[in-house]
Amino acid sequence: MDETIDVHEAPVHDEPQQTDDVFNAKKASQKRKKSSRKNFSSSKKFSMPQFNKSTLVVLIAILVLVGVIAGLIIYGNWRNNGAKFALKLSQQIGEQQATAEKSAHLKLGGSSEFSCINQIAMEQGGLLFESQKATTVSGVKIPEWVIFAREENGDILSEITFYHYKQLGEFGNGVKVKAHVAAEGITTIMTPEAVQHYVGFAPLRVNYNADGMQEAYKYYYRDLNSGDSVSYILYVNYENGFAVSAAEEENLFILPFLTLR
Repeated sequence: MDETIDVHEAPVHDEPQQTDDVFNAKKASQKRKKSSRKNFSSSKKFSMPQFNKSTLVVLIAILVLVGVIAGLIIYGNWRNNGAKFALKLSQQIGEQQATAEKSAHLKLGGSSEFSCINQIAMEQGGLLFESQKATTVSGVKIPEWVIFAREENGDILSEITFYHYKQLGEFGNGVKVKAHVAAEGITTIMTPEAVQHYVGFAPLRVNYNADGMQEAYKYYYRDLNSGDSVSYILYVNYENGFAVSAAEEENLFILPFLTLR
């Protein structure tokens, strides 16, 4: 009797295909890691700093504050430029006061905060516009500059005089220089800007009228021979924007201290 024996064959596995799948999976994993590292490195290199809302608010507030402070400084410097105000006002000579004030962006008044300025205001025309900043001359506080205006025929501007009192210096002798400034060095082809460049400082007084303009420079220096301080006032007259004459006189500032009335 023949016996039949069932033989079950073990399943045959596709080992080469499995090996390829594992290899491909590892390779894909490595690519993903490299890509991830590359993206991370790229994001670190080019990413912008992150700020929360409170930080942004603080930064914006700081920028606004800086802008406001800068604007106030610029505005303050502009408002304290008396020479430019005087020039602008002088261009309105012959016009009514209201028209001149509007053009020059100022308001002429009849009194000063400083009593000594009020004492001379009437001699200079009665109307004035002064600096809000003060300087000290011989222990007395006065405005850094004052613009005096004179009218005729009612309210028609006829004369503008600008005093830059800060140029007087601590004792009223004017600007300290190294040596005498020769009036002969000023020629008829020089503009006010050229004259100021030659002199080396701004004038103490500028007077404008229908005929032209006059500048007065006050300065002092120490004489090398005597050792004394010597003071001069230099006058320069202009017509049509150019110098036409220059003259000087010695300022004998010591004399008022030596006698009494």
